[in-house]
Amino acid sequence: MRPAAAQTPAPVPVATPAGFSATAHADGTIVTQGRTITGSLQLGMAERPGLVRIDLLAVKTDAMPIPPIRVTAVVDRRANTLTVWNDLTKNYYVQPFLPQASPGASPRPTPTPSASVPPQAMSPFANLDVLSVTIKMTGHTMTNGVPTTGLSFDLEVAKKGDAAPVHVLADAQIVDASAGVPMNLNVSVEREGSPNKANLTYAVDELTRGLPPLSRFKVPAGYTKASSIWVVVTRGH
Repeated sequence: MRPAAAQTPAPVPVATPAGFSATAHADGTIVTQGRTITGSLQLGMAERPGLVRIDLLAVKTDAMPIPPIRVTAVVDRRANTLTVWNDLTKNYYVQPFLPQASPGASPRPTPTPSASVPPQAMSPFANLDVLSVTIKMTGHTMTNGVPTTGLSFDLEVAKKGDAAPVHVLADAQIVDASAGVPMNLNVSVEREGSPNKANLTYAVDELTRGLPPLSRFKVPAGYTKASSIWVVVTRGH
């Protein structure tokens, strides 16, 4: 009788890491006394584990002419950096989220104790007369074929001496398989008794699930390092 052959264990399915590519738009309106200003943004987005890319593709407003814009920002949560580049000027800048010591820098000397009394820390609520915050989860659903979770946000705040509180209302559908990217968002801001108010609407137009190429999260070859993020965004002006 032949010995039983060893059985090969069944392969364990490996989950595909979450990722997506998307295009989106945002429309805004600001109402002031005697004037209404409107504007819009065209956006691109992509996400891999630990990496988020946002592209500012176009900006329009009826308040002033705006030159062409092609700015990309990449957040690398593992490296703790924000990288911004401009496809029109072909320059870039990398900004760490936490300060880093310069190579070879000497340790800072221990400060000599001062006889002066340090300023007393203040509570963030000390200068407020009104503060009310409510965040609610409104349920799970499908938005444009993608699983999302609904959230609503209600904020009312007023500093001491303000004539009336500012009221912020927002609702959103957050993509479940992402690091908090909204599928859509509606925000309104107004002050009680004031004619001034602002509204913002945002929506994803198209979303493709799957890992985008890692090359999309790297500065293109041949770009020049700028002196600051501001120089990158403002095209050096």
